[in-house]
Formats: sequence, C-alpha cells, structure tokens
Amino acid sequence: MGVFGQEEWMPDNNPQYNTPAFSFQGNTTAEECLAVARIHHREAKQLFEHAQQAQAEDRQEEARLLTDLAIARRERAEEFERAARGEGSDPIVAEIRDSEPEMFKNYTPNTPTYTAPEGELPPEWLAEMKPPPLGPIARAMAWIGSWIT
Repeated sequence: MGVFGQEEWMPDNNPQYNTPAFSFQGNTTAEECLAVARIHHREAKQLFEHAQQAQAEDRQEEARLLTDLAIARRERAEEFERAARGEGSDPIVAEIRDSEPEMFKNYTPNTPTYTAPEGELPPEWLAEMKPPPLGPIARAMAWIGSWIT
C-alpha cells in the first residue's frame, strides 16, 4: 500500500540495501574499465532488444529513442575498452594510468580528523541542538491532549 502516492519499499526489496554485484577493490584501472564496459554492453543489448520489441508493437518513437540510447551505451562501452587498453587520447587519463603503480605503493587509508570530546558538549552546541519551542497551536493541542489522556 502506498503512502500519499509514494511507493512503499521494504528494506529487503530496496536495491540500495543490497550488496553490489561487483567490487573494484584491489583491481587495476584496466580491470575496472573492462568491468564497466561489460555493464554498458549488457545495457546496450537490453536496450536494443526493447527497441526491437517496441518496433514490433508499432511504437516507432519509443523504438527510435531506445535505439539511440543503445548506440550511446555501446559507444560508451567502447570508450571504456579503449581506456582499459591504454588507447585513450585524454592526457589526464594517461597521466593517472602512468602514476597508478606508485599510488598503490604509497596508499594510506583515510582517517577521520574529528574526534568526539571526552567531556560534555559545549553549551552553544547544546543550544543549537535543542528543538525549537512549540508554537501556540501546538501548545493548545498538547494541552487538549493532556485532558484526553
């Protein structure tokens, strides 16, 4: 059942809470680019199939749009494949790929610089965190509610 026109999601059904289908941890840039290229190729294939289905059902405009999207996805996949082979013409990408082994060697994990105070929070922080006072209508509703309960 939806709430005010919004679709209700259970945590198990929400893709945001699922583990990703792939992970780039420990992979080289070339492997990452090839993995992304495979994803784009898969999406392009699905878009082409949907375009053919739309054309068979005589939805020409939708078929044209899906075909254009599929072509763009396939071109993007080819760009990622070229980047994986090191054939990219972008000088920034070439510089990053050249310095990649050194970056892996000298990598230090990020550590947070903020530490929570051991004592009590400063009074100005407590004042900022305090909820705003109730307005006249809310006070009246609370007063009436206290009589009911």
